[in-house]
Amino acid sequence: MHKRPFSFRSLFLHKNLALFFSFFIIVVMAALIGYSMGLHQTQKKLDDERKENQLLREKIKKIAMMESKGELFQKVEAKKQEGELRHLKDKLKKVLSEEKVVEAHHEYAPKDKKVLPPKAEARAVRPIKQGDAKLVIIMDDVSYTHDVKAIRSVGLPLVMSFLPPSSRHPESATLATSVPGYMVHLPLEAVDFSDEEAVTLRITDSKEMIAAHIAKIKKLYPSVRYINNHTGSKFTADEAAMERLIGVMRDSGLIFVDSRTTGKTKAKLVDEKYGLRYLGRDVFLDHHDGIENIKMQIREAVDMAKRHGSAIAIGHPRPDTIEALRQSKKILSEVQLVGIDKI
Repeated sequence: MHKRPFSFRSLFLHKNLALFFSFFIIVVMAALIGYSMGLHQTQKKLDDERKENQLLREKIKKIAMMESKGELFQKVEAKKQEGELRHLKDKLKKVLSEEKVVEAHHEYAPKDKKVLPPKAEARAVRPIKQGDAKLVIIMDDVSYTHDVKAIRSVGLPLVMSFLPPSSRHPESATLATSVPGYMVHLPLEAVDFSDEEAVTLRITDSKEMIAAHIAKIKKLYPSVRYINNHTGSKFTADEAAMERLIGVMRDSGLIFVDSRTTGKTKAKLVDEKYGLRYLGRDVFLDHHDGIENIKMQIREAVDMAKRHGSAIAIGHPRPDTIEALRQSKKILSEVQLVGIDKI
């Protein structure tokens, strides 16, 4: 065979070709490695982003749940507070309505609280032995359990006069069953009074209407013997109306005690027509607020009982009155505190 002669050019060409392929392979491998590394980093980045997004979603979900619970809690609290507020409003309404009844004692001068009440009926001075004077203290407007408790807490024989039952004080008759010697505080028409009781006798009421009402009172208060008027400045000043009322009461075995809410009262005149003894209020204890003012009135009631042998004072189950009576036990010991039937 014929051999080709050796050629440096051919050798150089082969080396270059080998180098080229080697370089190409290195470049390709580098690219593959770079791509693989980039892909791994990208995947890692994506995974990290997914984890971060997942954590973010969980946080958002947790916050949303907390807010939801917070809203629910707030709603529950709001509902609870609303219920408590409603309860307090109802309680306040009841307290105010009760205070209205207790405060309704200034009927003789509803627009001027400084005006003094009508004077007592003039009576002759009666000589009496020391300690024999008798004083009746009537506590008007008794309507609630707390009134009875307050009066009893004084520890003195005070006479309770109960307002007839109404929607404002439905249990007043029931309360009276546990009180010996009670009276009834009968609402009568006033000249000017803004807080009138639901059932109030008027000067236009017939004798039959008055008789029906008195029959109801007797049924509600079976032990009652004495009735004094609640308000009544217009009714007691009307002679014809008083004749109808006192006539019905006399026929029913009841005795009228004049609270004297007006100086124009015809109660004494009508009593004389029927041959009855007149009983009327001598002193209002709490026509002005303040413990010291009331203590002065208690002193006046005691002095009047000593001058005339007996006296009738009227007060109300208000805090100042209750406290003034507690502080006046020494003064009150100078007379005999008795029921209305003992004078």
